[in-house]
Amino acid sequence: MALGRGAFSALLLGIALGALGGWGYAHFAAPDGDDAPHAAPAAPANTTGALVVDDATRRRAGIVTAALATTAQSQGETGYARALDLGPLAAIGAEIDSARAAASASAREAARLAALAGADAGAAQREVESARAQARADAARLNLACQRVTFEFGAGLSHLGCGAAEALARQASRGEVAILRLDFPAGAPPAGAMVQIDLAPGSAQVRVLGPAAAGDTQLQSGGALALLTGPQAPRIGVGRILAATTSATGPVRQGVIVPRSAIVRTDAGLFVWRATSLDHFERVPLEDGRAMAPGWFVPIGRLHGGDQVVVAGAGTLLGLDHAAPQPSADGGDD
Repeated sequence: MALGRGAFSALLLGIALGALGGWGYAHFAAPDGDDAPHAAPAAPANTTGALVVDDATRRRAGIVTAALATTAQSQGETGYARALDLGPLAAIGAEIDSARAAASASAREAARLAALAGADAGAAQREVESARAQARADAARLNLACQRVTFEFGAGLSHLGCGAAEALARQASRGEVAILRLDFPAGAPPAGAMVQIDLAPGSAQVRVLGPAAAGDTQLQSGGALALLTGPQAPRIGVGRILAATTSATGPVRQGVIVPRSAIVRTDAGLFVWRATSLDHFERVPLEDGRAMAPGWFVPIGRLHGGDQVVVAGAGTLLGLDHAAPQPSADGGDD
């Protein structure tokens, strides 16, 4: 059927408008490269116990790794050192000084009265006996004051003599000496043994004086006493716990030196982050480690020479590990 001129023109206009509308929808509905959503950086994830950290996060955290160096060391016993409060020792020293003065005065008085009685110069025998009794009582008090050093600190300190309490108290007040109590699981080292103390940083060697007065309630072991003298003494705060190692007399062991900057303390233990690849890190606990001046000696086992451990940013990795989603127990995602 033939269409009129007007109807044919309307049909052509409708087809044109329909084509234009389809093109506009296709053009404006589909996002271009600028409008497409950008992928968010991947968050660290903990998969099968390993922490996965992308390159951007590693750069922001300042993660730096270093290879562990191997070394050999003779095996010594590891224990603890603790600085003692010298306030009681100062009180004992004051008591000794007072008792010594009283004993000296009463001894001189007894001698004076005995000399007068011998010269028949007016001193009665009763006065002489009373003075001698007082001198003996004062001497006993001096002896008891000296023994308090043994009772309260230990025989190791009493070996220095009765006058040592006063001298040590004066030196401690000037920051020249610290008294250390040493405890080892296998028992106290003998008098004269050398013990290395980890001062973190640095270390010092002390000589054992002898046994302490009481055992340790936690280790259930007898302690020993030692003196730390010199400029390092003021760094030892009262009650501070320090690592101690006896002189190496056992068999030689192979191990690695772990830098102190790589060690992370958490969950009542020590561990390091080992890089198993460029973006994978795993926690490795330090077992049977021993503090030394350059770091911690750890026997070969979980760690080996050449292992790459994190020496900068280890604490940041710990925070990322706590924030990372943990793998589910069945190995699937929640």
